[in-house]
Amino acid sequence: MEAVLIAGATATVGGTYMAYKGAKKAGKQEQEAQEFNAKVAERNAKVSRLSAQIKKRQTEQDLVDFDKGFERLQRSTAQAYRVNGFRADTGTPLTVMLDNAYEGEKEKAMIKYNSQIAQAQLEEQAVQGGMQADLSRMYGQQARTAGKYNAYSSLLGGASQLAGMGMQGYNAGFFG
Repeated sequence: MEAVLIAGATATVGGTYMAYKGAKKAGKQEQEAQEFNAKVAERNAKVSRLSAQIKKRQTEQDLVDFDKGFERLQRSTAQAYRVNGFRADTGTPLTVMLDNAYEGEKEKAMIKYNSQIAQAQLEEQAVQGGMQADLSRMYGQQARTAGKYNAYSSLLGGASQLAGMGMQGYNAGFFG
């Protein structure tokens, strides 16, 4: 009976130690996984911010290109009227060119508006990526803390079990 008690105590100590190490390691691994998720979220946030900057620059270039194309259209329109014997700066030709200018400004405003919406969406993605990174890190810290508590809990459980085995040995007369 004494050998069974010693074997049980040894198994309890060994099992408790393994549970302790396993709980700590699981908490640490979960924290590392959450840190990886945080880094991915931060990377995505950086990509979104960079995409917003690229969109802004592309829109600026699109507007320059639009202005060049519009100037060509206005010159061509004026030339077409002059070729047909009309003055391009009065009457119907002037009205057509003013309408063209109005439509051109509306088109530019729409390009700017759409670009601002796209940039705002990309910035929102970046903000959410940053928040996700913070949240992942918080989850990682919680997992590590939970792992430590589980580890200490297994130590206390093992100690309690060992004490119970000692009481059984005492009651059986092994300790005197």
